[in-house]
This record gives sequence, structure tokens and C-alpha cells, in this order.
Amino acid sequence: MLNVLNYILMAILLACALFLVIAVLLQKTKEDGLSGAITGGADTFYGKDSSNRGDVVLKRWTKVVGVIFAVCVLVVYIIQPDYAQTEAISSWKNLTEYADIFK
Repeated sequence: MLNVLNYILMAILLACALFLVIAVLLQKTKEDGLSGAITGGADTFYGKDSSNRGDVVLKRWTKVVGVIFAVCVLVVYIIQPDYAQTEAISSWKNLTEYADIFK
């Protein structure tokens, strides 16, 4: 049961990560930066607030998917087995068999 949940959460994480990368790259910036100053792009009254409905919806979905991504990361972290701890215990068992060599 835990493996199935882990695979489902990993698939959700992968889908969220891909969506976040694409959504952030598609969003428009608020300023032109240095390229607007060099090319002479001037803000006009009509072009000042050029955010359309698509940008608003994209920003909202980016926030929602970001929260889903963070929650999935925390859940995967909590439910995953502690492989480092099991490896450390097994290596200590092997070391105690050879402890008399170093005495």
C-alpha cells in the first residue's frame, strides 16, 4: 500500500514540477528591465496594465500547484523509509564481527 502511494505521489510531484517550470516561463514580467530602456519602449496609458485574464489565471494556478507540490514533498518525506538508518545498522553488525582484528 505504501509503495503505491509513494508512486502516486511521485507522479504528482513530476507533473507539478513540469507545470511549474512551464507556467513560470510563460508568465510575463512586470518590467522590461534594461531591454526596454535600450530599445526605447515607453509605457503608454493603455499599455501600462496589459495583464489579461490568461495571465491572472496562470498566476493563480501557479500558486495552487506550488502549494500542492510543497505538500506532496512533505508527505513523501514523511512516508519514505529511512534507508540511511537501516544501512548504518547493517554496517555496524558487520563491523562487530571484525572488531577483534583492530584490538
